[in-house]
Amino acid sequence: MPRNATLWLDGLIAVAVFVGTALPVTFSQDGKFWHILVAAGASLPLFWRRRAPLLTTVTVGLAISILGLSHQLPPLPFGPLVATYTFASLSPSPWRQIAIGVQAVGVVVSLVVPGEDPATFGYVGMAYVAAYSMGIASRGRGDRIAVLEERAARQEEERATAAARDRNRIAREVHDIVAHTVAIMVVQAEAGPVVARTDPARVEKTFEVIAESGRAAISQLRRSLAALRSAESDEPPSPAHGVGDVPQLLGEARWGGLEAALRWRGQQRPLPSDVDATVFRVVQEALTNTIRHARASMVDVLIEFTPHDILVTVTDDGVGAVDAGGGYGMMGMRERITACGGELNIGSGPDGRGFMVNAVLPTE
Repeated sequence: MPRNATLWLDGLIAVAVFVGTALPVTFSQDGKFWHILVAAGASLPLFWRRRAPLLTTVTVGLAISILGLSHQLPPLPFGPLVATYTFASLSPSPWRQIAIGVQAVGVVVSLVVPGEDPATFGYVGMAYVAAYSMGIASRGRGDRIAVLEERAARQEEERATAAARDRNRIAREVHDIVAHTVAIMVVQAEAGPVVARTDPARVEKTFEVIAESGRAAISQLRRSLAALRSAESDEPPSPAHGVGDVPQLLGEARWGGLEAALRWRGQQRPLPSDVDATVFRVVQEALTNTIRHARASMVDVLIEFTPHDILVTVTDDGVGAVDAGGGYGMMGMRERITACGGELNIGSGPDGRGFMVNAVLPTE
């Protein structure tokens, strides 16, 4: 509830309690003016009941006890009942016990000293129990609402995180597909005029490579989109590229003018799907960087199977990248490898020349 609305509500409650407490005093045969002032003390402090529950309880309880000792007790102690509800719903546990003790002393003094009958003890006691129970119920309802709001906020945060993760995954897929394909197509297109002058027989093949690269990119994009839609469809998505497709990548690199070598070590075995796809994307991104930035003539790809890991090393003899870790491709590669629990190392080649990408991915 807005603060202004809360103040207005507390003001109306304080005025209503004052009227209910002061009217019996006003129309009492032995009522005095100072009794009305005490009635104000037993009601008007309720305006501050939310900010100082215990102090309000003590104040209105003391005032209502004075009225009881002067035989001017109203039909029900409205002020202390509202204060009881308030500290039961707002105050923490230790202060609630203190307030209960203060209220109990005030009630006993107010009823015993004037010599009230047992029936009065009964209905006044029941009124206090009801007010306290209503306050505890309100407190429990507020706690449940807070828990539900926290849960909703946590779920919204989880949905936002999942959406951001999906956006990053889509961005990685699109970058890997488009960047590699465009790099191959650009190299072939730039080499086209040279090939037309020096080896006209290869011109047709150059255009075939460009067309094949475009078709491959479209196919990969469709596969990625199918994977994204698979959660809403009963049709399983097409299998992603993996280690078995690496030779195709090197074939495309050769048509781009690179001398590409692929070496295998260790006993080949089936890989987890995420690791299998990550190996392909690591080689693809490394080759893309080599074609676009390295001005290299040779690239070497080593895929090594160890008992617990698979190691991927891509080395070229070019000039390397000026900012190897700052591009989206390298960032996406690192995210993929980290998601699989692996490790990425990038830097110069073994002899200090060229550029090297080394990835270690667990297979268990």
